[in-house]
Amino acid sequence: MCSIYGSLGKNYKNIETIFSKELHHRGPDGSGIYYDDTESLVLGHTRLSIIDLSNHAHQPMSDESNSCVLVFNGEIYNYKEIKQELILLGYSFSTSSDTEVVLKGYMQWGEECVKHFRGMFAFCIYDKHKNELFLARDRFGIKPLIYSFLDGQFIFSSELKPFLTSNIISKKLSLEAIGEYFQYGSVNQPSTILDGVHQLMPGHSMKVKLDKTHEIKRYYDYVIESAKLPKIESYEEAVVKVREELEIATKYHMVADVDVGAFLSGGVDSTAVVAMMNHYSSKQINTFSVGFKSKINIEDETDIASRSAKKLGCKHHNIKIDDAYIKNIFDDFVTSIDQPSVDGINTYIVSLETAKDIKVALSGLGGDEIFAGYPHFKAVSEYAQQKRGFVSFLGKKLNHLRPNRFTNKYDFVGEDEAVALYKQRTIHKDLSKVLQKKLPINDFQLSTHLSSLQKISKAEIDKYMLNTLLRDNDVLSMAHSLEVRPILLDHKLVELAFSLDDSFKVRNGMLKSVFVDSVKDIIPAEVWQREKTGFEMPFSNWMNGVLNDHFKAVVHNKLASDIFLLDYLTDLRKRVISKKLKRSDWLVFVFLCWLEKFPLELQL
Repeated sequence: MCSIYGSLGKNYKNIETIFSKELHHRGPDGSGIYYDDTESLVLGHTRLSIIDLSNHAHQPMSDESNSCVLVFNGEIYNYKEIKQELILLGYSFSTSSDTEVVLKGYMQWGEECVKHFRGMFAFCIYDKHKNELFLARDRFGIKPLIYSFLDGQFIFSSELKPFLTSNIISKKLSLEAIGEYFQYGSVNQPSTILDGVHQLMPGHSMKVKLDKTHEIKRYYDYVIESAKLPKIESYEEAVVKVREELEIATKYHMVADVDVGAFLSGGVDSTAVVAMMNHYSSKQINTFSVGFKSKINIEDETDIASRSAKKLGCKHHNIKIDDAYIKNIFDDFVTSIDQPSVDGINTYIVSLETAKDIKVALSGLGGDEIFAGYPHFKAVSEYAQQKRGFVSFLGKKLNHLRPNRFTNKYDFVGEDEAVALYKQRTIHKDLSKVLQKKLPINDFQLSTHLSSLQKISKAEIDKYMLNTLLRDNDVLSMAHSLEVRPILLDHKLVELAFSLDDSFKVRNGMLKSVFVDSVKDIIPAEVWQREKTGFEMPFSNWMNGVLNDHFKAVVHNKLASDIFLLDYLTDLRKRVISKKLKRSDWLVFVFLCWLEKFPLELQL
């Protein structure tokens, strides 16, 4: 696990100092640089040693003939199998790293090499014979790959921050991205908050010629791949198959030359992950969860996590935070977040504390999205398939006047499930009351051939999981040099989950039923029997309390009056002073704090 960066064009010699400094936290164990002055090309790398800790796995890595040069970020879990296959094909290896397997895999299979890799990755290979760069990102976007063609040059990086802090490109805030952020709480990929700076999408590769012409190609689609699987007719068989794939995924995700721990909450996903890890580890597993020192009106899962860890024989660490803790870390959180996000501070905290003990942690991220674990899977599916009538018409009118959890469901009636989910996930229902410019942002693609739960799952995977959960998971764990592996996003497990019948996922009113039944024999009963609860942070308490002075300072940011409507901004400033801020104001607070850190122009 590392960071990568590179440049092709006029500023190629200027990026090493800036990019390696800004990305050092992702790879504190070493760094390397490759120059080709003839082609005005540089490739850089910072290393976090996880597999093959020796210097032999140093990057950038070249083959024996120096015809290909690789910089690679991620982990290829099946690298040993691929390595044996390549040896039989005549290749020799000088390291025991997965990096060399990526390099030799490309030399054998070209751009098709990505289809052989099981893992999370983002990489760039300079192919001197073809006079081009080949870049690729893993199937679900676990690892980032950010790039730009601004100002006549090609630049890529593992994070946005080097683009923000350098003067290598012109930097302007994207008005469209701001609109997306205030609607969803994150920026929709392939966009970033910077105009003209993009992310390579999951399951895509890109070829960049030395003249900077480029071509992007999709190499993976989980919807298509899941449709190729034989249909599982019985629920019992589905339970067995899910367990089998989870066991296989666990064995792969435990591959490392350092200790592997796990995030543990009170939920089924993380508890199942930890229970499975115990089967394949000869060492005691370190587990970590976040809670609060004092009682507040928010669910604290540290007690149930502690009991689960004890039953599973783990060494558990409860991270108890208070107002003083938040005040102390908040400034660095904003600096680390790369671009604004409504979520992520919990990931920042658990990663900060976990990194003090281990370098790799497994996570249950993705289970709710692929197995239908959120309560709105039931609500959206049920109401979207109903026909509109007088009751739904009246309920919708009431919801627009005073939205609440009782009337919210009527917004779904008669809608496609993806559109209904868009409404469910929207934070600000009417941006025309918030921003100076209203933007059309509803870009959910309708998939008529999918089942009801598949539509919801696809929308969750392609939007919320990618743009919020995975993005925050990467940048805020790597801020502390911690590698986090979302085991439930093993692509074979995702394909299986997506292919299963809706009735297997929501069964007799139980969410995520097939997954629960596949692991209930190895996790405590109190975990799988408890009602689904999400982990929340007390944002309104902090904004009206320990962070209130901070909010008072940033609410007068000079760009704020160009972005927000005057009436909205005036009301916000009054509520900051009177300490009547709501949970949804956290979105604005983080954005304004981020603008203070990275003052940029607005693209009008």
